[in-house]
Amino acid sequence: MENQNTKLQQTIWGFSLVLAPLFIAIAQFFWRNGVVTTSAGVLQVLSFTCWIFAFQGMFHQLKAELPRYAVLGFVVAVYACIGGNNFGVDGIYSEAMGLETLDAGSQLHAQIGVPTIVYLFLPGILFPLSLLVLGIQLLRKKKVSRLAGALLCIGAVCFPLSRMPRIDLLAHIDNVLLLASHVLISSELFGSRRTVSKTATTA
Repeated sequence: MENQNTKLQQTIWGFSLVLAPLFIAIAQFFWRNGVVTTSAGVLQVLSFTCWIFAFQGMFHQLKAELPRYAVLGFVVAVYACIGGNNFGVDGIYSEAMGLETLDAGSQLHAQIGVPTIVYLFLPGILFPLSLLVLGIQLLRKKKVSRLAGALLCIGAVCFPLSRMPRIDLLAHIDNVLLLASHVLISSELFGSRRTVSKTATTA
């Protein structure tokens, strides 16, 4: 029974690693003039829900060698994912209230004030940082291939740089990087390439 549970857990982690960046990549097509629409917001909520389990699977790989980081890093990553979810919910309610421009959204955030730091902007900063540090640690401990780790780190660095200008093309490029890295990591940690990746990283 324990082996069956472990296999199910790894299956969930593997699929979540693929679905998380896939949902956010699809969501990008529903942005309108740099604004998260209801459709994009719903997909973003699904994306960051999956990312919680994706992070859990990746941090699990480090718990033996980096036990404190595996626990504390996961806590920070979950908070970051809740922030990503909140950006999606923010888009859903903004469209429902007729706030369909960046200026209108900014005015709403200014009216709310300091709380936006806690539920939007601070976790928004921590999300790419969590991906970056995790990518470095997975590379350091040779849990993933150099290609997968490098793509994850590059995607993490480019995540805020591609979102802040609100230029769709930049976000699409970063989404491709994130999707490619996550598919590779899913395959190497929980899929058919598991044995191959272990051999490659120890070579």
